[in-house]
Amino acid sequence: QRDQLTGLPNRWAFEQQFSAATIRAKERFEPLSVAFIDIDHFKQVNDTHGHEAGDRVLQLVAKTLDGFTRGNCHLARHGGEEFVIVLENTTTAEAKKQIDAVREDLAERSLVNKENGEPIGRITFSAGVAPFIPGEANRQVLRNADAALYEAKNTGRNQVLIYHGG
Repeated sequence: QRDQLTGLPNRWAFEQQFSAATIRAKERFEPLSVAFIDIDHFKQVNDTHGHEAGDRVLQLVAKTLDGFTRGNCHLARHGGEEFVIVLENTTTAEAKKQIDAVREDLAERSLVNKENGEPIGRITFSAGVAPFIPGEANRQVLRNADAALYEAKNTGRNQVLIYHGG
């Protein structure tokens, strides 16, 4: 249920949280948003500074994201350098604004490899946000958020985009 490196819920735990959240959203007629977050140029961190430094970057990003989550948010490590968040009673515009604030906070920091003192530099992430639409399969909502993430990566990285269909 927990990712050993970050301490966050793992993908399996996320699936349970997401399923329960969609049921609540339907019952309460409340908005629900899902976001996929992927660290930009993460392979370069591993290749340049080693996997231990990469692990510390993953832990920092996880801690930073976790610090922003409130009671209505469910954050999990989805795998690799990818995280996923379910934001209950939150529109996609609100979700984008919240995640953008975290992205900006993280991007302002300049990291140093504590093993050798070499600068790692700034760590950024890209994110895609999609709404849950009652009647739409949960898998489709995740695919939509992933499509918005892919678009964010392909149009310059270090940004949060909302899925608009198509």
